[in-house]
Amino acid sequence: MLNESFIGGWLSGTAIAAAIEDHEIYVSPFDPAAINPNSYNYRLGASISRLVSPEIDLRVEDEFEEMTIEPEGLVLLPGECYLGHTVEVFGSSVYASLVTGRSSIGRKFITNHVTAGLIDVGFCGQITLEITVQRPTRVYEGSHFGQIFWFSLLGNAQIQYQGKYQGQRGATPARLGPENLQPAISNPPLSRIQPAARAQMVSPAGLFNGP
Repeated sequence: MLNESFIGGWLSGTAIAAAIEDHEIYVSPFDPAAINPNSYNYRLGASISRLVSPEIDLRVEDEFEEMTIEPEGLVLLPGECYLGHTVEVFGSSVYASLVTGRSSIGRKFITNHVTAGLIDVGFCGQITLEITVQRPTRVYEGSHFGQIFWFSLLGNAQIQYQGKYQGQRGATPARLGPENLQPAISNPPLSRIQPAARAQMVSPAGLFNGP
């Protein structure tokens, strides 16, 4: 456990190893050699899904072609949208985490996630990756494809993830729910917000910059 006086931060490699040993972070399969100074290298899993829907609609399920990375690799093409997944199952009821790329993969001009980098505290499963490439690019199952890092929470972790991606395995497409069928709710103009409420709307510097 971290010192009780610690109020939040990004875990070092040493802290990641300790948290795994203390069962505060779950990684399976776990490879101690994959621990970096402040992250853990995740590997690319065998299943790839290629988007084939001619149009993306936020209220309609997307269509995919299921593909498998063979030992000789799989060539990904520019202009295509792919979903991949990590080999590892990750989880923690103590820490939230973020996934990102590796410098060596970035220098191959591979994007391995778009905007879905946050892993909520309480989630456990393989991580789905949104993959695009700039040139025809051959990828291989089990290659170190990116990094995950963990950070402590400011406050308790009583609210745990219980969403629709809990326990996911493989490349999991979007599961947009009823929230995408609801009409938008417009917020009241700032001038109609009571002064007491407006006083609570502060910037990180503690100053409200609205009219």
